Amino acid sequence: MPTLPEPPAHHDLTWRAWTLDDADALARHMLRVDAAERLGSVPGTEMYRWLVGQDGFDPATDTLAGFDATGEVRAEANVWAPRTETGARAFIWLDAAPPATDLRPFLLAWAEARSRQILEAVDPALERVIRVGAEEHRTELRAQIEAAGFPPARSWVVMRRELTTLPEAPSLPANVRIEPWTAAFEEEARLASNEAFADHWGSQPMTREMWQGIYRSSEVFRPDLSFLAVAGDEVVSLCLTEVSEENNAHRGTAEAYIDRVGTRRAHRRSGIASHLVVRTLQAAASAGLTAATLDVDETSHTQATTVYRRLGFEVAERSIVYVKTV
Repeated sequence: MPTLPEPPAHHDLTWRAWTLDDADALARHMLRVDAAERLGSVPGTEMYRWLVGQDGFDPATDTLAGFDATGEVRAEANVWAPRTETGARAFIWLDAAPPATDLRPFLLAWAEARSRQILEAVDPALERVIRVGAEEHRTELRAQIEAAGFPPARSWVVMRRELTTLPEAPSLPANVRIEPWTAAFEEEARLASNEAFADHWGSQPMTREMWQGIYRSSEVFRPDLSFLAVAGDEVVSLCLTEVSEENNAHRGTAEAYIDRVGTRRAHRRSGIASHLVVRTLQAAASAGLTAATLDVDETSHTQATTVYRRLGFEVAERSIVYVKTV
């Protein structure tokens, strides 16, 4: 089993796994990173509370944080490795604010070693990969990731639009109706999502536990801004939305984040997903929000960026995803 590297002695930090009691300190740490390097979004206490409840994540073994003498976090590394019948993916993220950015190679090495420990328990015939991402403009961090042997695999873009002069929602097929998100459709929505994303790069099917953990226990998920397209009793398309009050307060914005848009293959190219997105934009505007964002695989075979540009979204920033196969 891979051995976890020992933390360096410089910067006079005390190293340990973080707990929920550290959520405020972790959030302040990410604000310092953002001030130095302008993050795409800033994880707050709500994110750390959510993460602790996710299947495949144990903060006691899957986190490491360096604390200074005042109890402030100066560096952190995390690994989340959900497992499904297709295998497991270890998602890692790490950061350190100046003057401790030289700790990032150690943090990356620790997270990779911990990922390999987790993935060793997965059948080698199944998928076993480690993923890490960085905003395109963070050239130093990207160079450190590449120096650790992670090749770039994909580029993702954040697309944004103001919630003014909204487009008309495309008409729907005669047999399709729109339903607001309710718990009654939760399992059907999961199945629809799994099918919709089965042919997307980097996607993995979500178990019932993963799905419920991501949405039911989320503080930022907004059922009132989330819609489903239903034919008979089957969910055929979905648009699920989040609002992070913490991130909006930090940025001085009022944005909705469209977290997941997908359509079962038999119902694609019929305008259903675009209809759902417009319904979400209208609902978000009515709720007092002023903008919406979403993440898109820039090279997706579904040409999603083209679809969203037609709905008024424009690319705001780009991130690079790096992948290493174990």
